[in-house]
Amino acid sequence: MAIPIRGIPVLEGEVARRFIKEAKENEKKRGTIRFSDEDIASFHTIMAKSKIPF
Repeated sequence: MAIPIRGIPVLEGEVARRFIKEAKENEKKRGTIRFSDEDIASFHTIMAKSKIPF
């Protein structure tokens, strides 16, 4: 028995404008991740034990 395919919902009108506005505002607020030396050392230890080439 097949599962029916549903249509993809599309934002229209004021809802679409508000979504775009909020997305642009949030993009401006985007931050970065700062890893400490301890975090980096821990990462290297884990990768060395996993034997995954890095």
